[in-house]
Amino acid sequence: MEPWRPSPRNPMDRIDPNTFRFHFPNLLYASGRKLCYLCFQVETEDYFSCDDSDRGVFRNKVHPWARCHAEQCFLSWFRDQYPYRDEYYNVTWFLSWSPCPTCAEEVVEFLEEYRNLTLSIFTSRLYYFWDPNYQEGLCKLWDAGVQLDIMSCDDFKHCWDNFVDHKGMRFQRRNLLKDYDFLAAELQEILR
Repeated sequence: MEPWRPSPRNPMDRIDPNTFRFHFPNLLYASGRKLCYLCFQVETEDYFSCDDSDRGVFRNKVHPWARCHAEQCFLSWFRDQYPYRDEYYNVTWFLSWSPCPTCAEEVVEFLEEYRNLTLSIFTSRLYYFWDPNYQEGLCKLWDAGVQLDIMSCDDFKHCWDNFVDHKGMRFQRRNLLKDYDFLAAELQEILR
């Protein structure tokens, strides 16, 4: 596991392969997986592709003196890195858990600040998908124009290639898509 960093504004470059394999599978119930990882890439109008400075990984901070969800870490970092609200941004997140209602609300407010930003969220799992408050949070994101989807095999491969310190190990999809069909159907039902 990566060491804790005191500032929520410093993304990691990459995560360990074992961390990825443990925290990212499409699972209906993911026992013992209390951390949330957010892999991100930011594209601006000036660049047709992102470079290493425009991508990274945030993990939620669970220490009592510095609690901060991964989404909140990203929002804080983005505001510092990209203070110009009138530029065009294309942001993609790959999350190990879907946002909680509080984070969903904060993301909607953030999108009101950055009106020229498009956000796509690909999540591995749905956090408390049976809870109406969590469903409402996802619907608010959807209504705000956020593209929401469950991570597919291509998304996992993209993460492996760009956010995992795999040291040349080949990507293997084994066990990553265990509950994909159920989660994808559940998300579609929530967003109706």
